[in-house]
Amino acid sequence: MLKNGGFEEGPYFIPNASWGVLIPPNIVDNHSPLPGWMVESLKAVKYIDSDHFVVPQGKSAVELLAGRESAISQVIRTIQGKVYALTFAVGDAGDSCQGSLMVEAYAGKGSLMVPYESQGKGGSKRAVLLFTAASNRTRVMFLSSYYNTRSDDMASLCGPVIDDVRVVGVRNKQHR
Repeated sequence: MLKNGGFEEGPYFIPNASWGVLIPPNIVDNHSPLPGWMVESLKAVKYIDSDHFVVPQGKSAVELLAGRESAISQVIRTIQGKVYALTFAVGDAGDSCQGSLMVEAYAGKGSLMVPYESQGKGGSKRAVLLFTAASNRTRVMFLSSYYNTRSDDMASLCGPVIDDVRVVGVRNKQHR
C-alpha cells in the first residue's frame, strides 16, 4: 500500500562521503528524489545510509532534522471506513544526536507521538498507529516534535530516524 516504506530507493550516495544527502522541501523541488515521499515542510530532511549511520532496517533511512519544519508524507489508497495499522521504526542515526527525540505520526484523523531517548549511538524501536480511513485516499505524515543538535559540535541539526514504514489492513474492527 505504501511505496518505498524502507527508503531503499532514493538519491545517489557519493562514494566515501559520510554526511548523507539533504533532500529539499517541495517548495524548492516539485519532484522528490525520494520515490513515493514528499518533503512537505520548510526545511530539508537527511537521507542516510547504513555505511555511515545506524539504520533500523535495510540500507537507508530518513533523519528528520528541523523539528516541525522537517516533515515527510505520502498519500496512499485506502478503503473508506476500513481500519489500518501504520507501523514504523523510530531511532537515532548514531550521529551523536543525544537526548529526547519525538516523532509525530499522522494517518487520516489518527495521530501518535512516539518518544525516543537517544544516547547518540544508534538504536530504534517500533511503533504502531491504528486508524480508520475517512476516504479512498489517506495522507501518512511524519515530523519531529523537537529541535535537536549533535552533542559533539552543538551546532549541527539532527533528529529522529524513520524507517521500515508499512500500512496494512486490520481485520478486527474494534478500533474506534
